[in-house]
Formats: sequence, C-alpha cells, structure tokens
Amino acid sequence: MLQPIKDTLSSKLRVVRIPMQSVKSVTVLALANTGSRYEDPAQYGIAHFFEHMVFKGTAGYETAQDLAMAVDTIGADFNAFTSKEYTGYYVHAAARHHVLALDVVSDMLLTPKLRQEDIDREKGVIIEEINMYVDSPARHIANQFDQMAFAGSGLEHDILGLKETVSNMTTADFTSFLSDWYAMDNLVLVIAGDASVVGSEALLEKVETAFGKEAVGKRALGRADHATKLPKTSPISANTFHIENRKTEQSHFLLGWPALKRNDDRKYVLGLLNTILGANMSSRLFSEVREKRGLCYYVHSSVDQYHDAGLFGASAGVDPKRVDEAIKVTVDQFNQIASGKNPITEAELAMSKEYIAGKLVLGLEDSQ
Repeated sequence: MLQPIKDTLSSKLRVVRIPMQSVKSVTVLALANTGSRYEDPAQYGIAHFFEHMVFKGTAGYETAQDLAMAVDTIGADFNAFTSKEYTGYYVHAAARHHVLALDVVSDMLLTPKLRQEDIDREKGVIIEEINMYVDSPARHIANQFDQMAFAGSGLEHDILGLKETVSNMTTADFTSFLSDWYAMDNLVLVIAGDASVVGSEALLEKVETAFGKEAVGKRALGRADHATKLPKTSPISANTFHIENRKTEQSHFLLGWPALKRNDDRKYVLGLLNTILGANMSSRLFSEVREKRGLCYYVHSSVDQYHDAGLFGASAGVDPKRVDEAIKVTVDQFNQIASGKNPITEAELAMSKEYIAGKLVLGLEDSQ
C-alpha cells in the first residue's frame, strides 16, 4: 500500500510525497486552492486563462518555445487543468530528471512573464476554445446544466469564462490574481513516483530550492481560508428545467439530483452506485438504454462533488424522435433502485468493488 509522506516547509508550502516501488518516473504536481467559482463577474475565466499564461514564458525559460523545449528534450509531459475549485500544473518525467521537473513547475507558478502581447494573442486561442465547446453539444449541455442547477452561485458560470471578460484581461489583472491566489500557503505540491527519489529526505531540500525563488509580485497570505468561506445556503438553485433548440442530428439530455459534497463519507457508497448505474459497458444504463433498446450511442451516469454540494445524474445522446422514451427509461433506472423495485444485487455490488479496485491498480502503475 502507498504511504504518503506529508511535510510543511518553512515557506508554508505543503508537500505530499508518494514513493512508488518499481516505478521509474516522477510526477510533480502543484495544486492551487482556486478555481472558477471564486472569480469576480468582471473576471470570469481568469483562473483558466492564467493557467494558459504560465506556459508562455518564465524567468528561467524566456518564451513558450524555451519552456516546451526544456520538457521535450527529456521526453517528459507537462500540462495543466482548471476546475471550479482548484487548478493543477504538472510535469511527468523520468525520475532522473526530477530536478528539472521541479524547476519547470516552480518557475511557471513563481516567475511567469505575463506579457501583454502574449495575453492579447492568447485571447483568440481561448475564445476559439469557447467556440469549440459551444459547438460540441455533449460539452455545451453540461455547461447549460450547471448554469441552471447553480444559478446565482459561483459554480454557475463556465470555467472558460465569457468572450467579453476574456477579451478585457490585462497584465495587471493576472499579476493581481497571481498575488492573491498563489501564495505558498494556498498551494499543495504532490510528488509521486520512483521510491529512491521521492522517499529521500534530500528531495525536500530540492523543493526548498526550487520554490524558494523570488516570486513575481507580493503574495498575500491566508487566502486559503478565504477560498473555503462558502455560502451558508446550498448553491443548488430551485431551477429544474432548461431546453435549447438546435439543428443537430442528435438530441442530448443531462439530468441530475442533489447529492453529496466532497467530504461526505458516503461518497464511497455513491461511487459504487455510480459504477453500477452507468460507469461501464455492463452497467444498468448502458444495458437498458443502449443494448436493449438501441436508443443511443453514449449513455453514462456521473457524480460531481464540491466543497458544499454535489450532483448525481446521467446523460445521453439519442435520436431526437425518441428522446422522451430515452429520458423515461433513464429516470426509471434510478427510480427502480430508489424504490427497491429492482434493488442492487450482491453480484452487482461485488462487481463494482472489483471494477473500482482494478481501475485503481491500473492507474497506480503510472506515477501520474
């Protein structure tokens, strides 16, 4: 079993090391305690936009090409992602290159250039990313669902932001955002992989060096507390229905129910239920909606969990002429379990446990 090693450095940076036997790679992942739900309306999309900007050049890697070359030269991977509540940046490399991985990640978060000419150029990229997802019905409907389900809360708007807000962003906006949200006490650094590297106490000294660089701008402390000051009432709205008409060959629907927040201990039970209902090709939804009735190509259940709320539901893309039937059959699969009409069997429960355990083992063969 993996045994995480947790440390807090003098800078207040929290470090989680996960030594892995028989793995020759190392993943360096920095997680920032910020995401789209904490954005002011005038800056919708800035968390995601900032994630783009750190790849455009740093103090140690002047241009985007220099940064990419440093990683490509050692055959490593690097990328980033933004969610509604956190943002991540990682480098996945051969273990012998762990110092470079630390240097790249720390440089991106501590010394990004944030040049206005790079910002202006990237605006077009992000606007096209927004266009791409609007043109993808399966992705667009998820954004529409969140806007309905979380109306009036920070969880409502698209992580990518709005074209108007993206178009107005400047270097000053990003410098202020960096100062507010990327202090050491608002980050967690996770390092997983080769046990001989990750398990060594010498690695902490290398982390201290990499993250001890003089940062761009003054970083505010204590923002981690601010980030978890959530509304006292549920962010889930009273809205229950939204429809959008488009000229497409397929109808897409997404439905859901209020579920569990992230720190609820019952989330593991919900994970098993999600597997049984719609996580794989032997699930109830796949079998009933696709295999038995031929109503769709894709159908699956899903779980979204946040600090203070959660959703559990399902989605599918179906023949427009049979969308009513598909929705009815999908809802019925949830109702059959909830009512006890068709309860979960011991065989289904055992299968779902083994499915999750098997996926975990496969995932842990890679430090990422």
